[in-house]
Amino acid sequence: MKDYLIQFALLRERAFREPNNRTLFRQLLLCTEMIGNHAESRELYESVLDEHPYCSYAWYNLGWACVQLEAPEVALEAFEYAYITQPYFEEAYLACAELAVQRGLHRRALQCYLEMNAHAEADSEVLVRMGECYLELGDVRMAKKLCRRALRLDPYHAEAYFRLGTCFAAVKDYRPAARWLRQALRLEERREEFHLALAIVYNGLGQAPQALVHFRRSVDLAPEEPAAWLHLAEFLLFSGDLAQAKEVLEQALEHASGAELLYCWAACQFLSGDRTNAVRTLRQALSADVSRHPDIFRWAPALRDDVEIQGLLSSYQ
Repeated sequence: MKDYLIQFALLRERAFREPNNRTLFRQLLLCTEMIGNHAESRELYESVLDEHPYCSYAWYNLGWACVQLEAPEVALEAFEYAYITQPYFEEAYLACAELAVQRGLHRRALQCYLEMNAHAEADSEVLVRMGECYLELGDVRMAKKLCRRALRLDPYHAEAYFRLGTCFAAVKDYRPAARWLRQALRLEERREEFHLALAIVYNGLGQAPQALVHFRRSVDLAPEEPAAWLHLAEFLLFSGDLAQAKEVLEQALEHASGAELLYCWAACQFLSGDRTNAVRTLRQALSADVSRHPDIFRWAPALRDDVEIQGLLSSYQ
């Protein structure tokens, strides 16, 4: 009858008696996804683990409950225990690695992938993820190598072309970067991050018209993403088109939110002489995220010597 609440109530009692029943724990996870009882789930799995500390499925489900409850460190630990208690638990390795990447813990994520790869040959998807980690850790050579391996396994893997392009872009080798990124877009044209990366590369090559096309395409595909708007506004601002940059930021603030957009908007207001509104916007930005305040000096360097602005910054810091 698809009554997930009753299912959960019935299955939770069996979980203590059948700690090795993978199907049961998968169904419990599905029930929680459907009814959202993440706190109750966490209590259940912690109770099961008190009796069965080596129950890898309880550790895995506990990890997902903690992800939803915004307890990422506990979730990472739970996923780790899941694959420690069952070394071939691929889903646990992947969940731990992906969460670590989201937290910026690329070395930890890489360790997950390497351990998983020791038990089974990595597929193209995992190789690309490993390449991403190596790139974030500064090992561009290894990142390229893994992306090329991924492409040998799957020549139609758009993400692999994308990551390979970003590897070349990271060392400012823009021509091959553009070639790989264009190939990624041939396979998946509606990926805003592909367009954004190619726009940045074209800008590095001094090909402003092509850069502008892809900056705008990135915004069209993901109007809720502040990064796409910010890159477009910055491109226009540094191209000397202040009016267009302001227009873009006005549109951006209708679709997206973020302190970085407010800082850029404040900079544009200062540059256009609208000081009263600029100070008001800057106060909003500082209230949202004071740690991002150095961004404004990238767009309006003269503000470094502005006594009023320095006083305002000091009051927030």
